[in-house]
Parts: sequence; C-alpha cells; structure tokens
Amino acid sequence: MIVAAEQKSAFHARLQRIQKGQQFEHAEVLGKATHKAYKREFGSKPKKPRRTFADNLMVLIAFLAGMSAVLLGRIIYFNMSKMQGLPEAFYKLEDRGMLLFALILAGTMMALLHLFSKQRFAALLIGSVVMHYGEAAVASNAPEFWSSMFSADYAAQMAEQGKDYRVTPRG
Repeated sequence: MIVAAEQKSAFHARLQRIQKGQQFEHAEVLGKATHKAYKREFGSKPKKPRRTFADNLMVLIAFLAGMSAVLLGRIIYFNMSKMQGLPEAFYKLEDRGMLLFALILAGTMMALLHLFSKQRFAALLIGSVVMHYGEAAVASNAPEFWSSMFSADYAAQMAEQGKDYRVTPRG
C-alpha cells in the first residue's frame, strides 16, 4: 500500500509539472528528454578526423595550383595582348584580363584536382594572392627568369617595384 501511495504522489507531481509547462522528467524515470539532456551534458563527442599525409599533400598542391594559375593567367594575357585582330576591349583589360584567365585556370584546376574542401580552397586562394602580390619580389630576385617569360621592360618594371624585397646573401 505504501508503494502505491508513493507512485500516486509521484504521478500527481508529474502531472502538475506537465500542466505548468515544466516537462522535465524525474531523474529515476528515463525518457527521451532526459536521455538527450544527459547526452548533451556528458555524452562523448565525435573526434575530429585527422588529416592524412595525402590530405596535407593536396593542400600543398592546391597552394601551388593557385600560384601557377595566377602566373599562367598573366603569361596568357601578356602573350595574347601582343596578338593583332582581337577586339579593342580585350587590350583595355590589363590586370583584369590576367585575373580573368587566372580565375578560369583556378576553376579548371579545382575541378581536375578535386580542390573543393575548405582547406584546399583556402590554400588555392592563398596561393593566388601570394603570387599576385609577390610577383614583384620574384621579378626582383630573378630578373633573367622573369625577362624570359615577359618583355624586358615589364620585367624591369616589376623588379623596380620589388627592390625592397630583394634577397641577398650576407657573408
């Protein structure tokens, strides 16, 4: 009889909580809400997957792909701007023409090399920005190499812009 009276009082208390909008279940009665609250508080969290060597290598490849996309975009636009017979608007593009070719090349490399993950895409963008803004430093440190790809005037102009970034061995 005592157990039945305790059950009735526990049931009555629970009904009152439900009617008040306090639907937290009693600790001894395991329900879905109690289980979810317990898992949220004390449950095991899934481990972050570790990057494998291949993933790290693909991030490096994405970085190099971004750099090469900008370089190839600049070379393609530079050589095509020397061609005759193209529309007048093409010659007025200047840096936007290089960016257009670089964007097309970067999109192609993304599709071919599967560079769609967050880390790979970020590495591709960082490589592109590094090459875009680091071109003057490269031209300043390797003027012969740069003049072999571009005209001597352009290579000298870029070397002049990057004179502060010259790497010289100190002995």
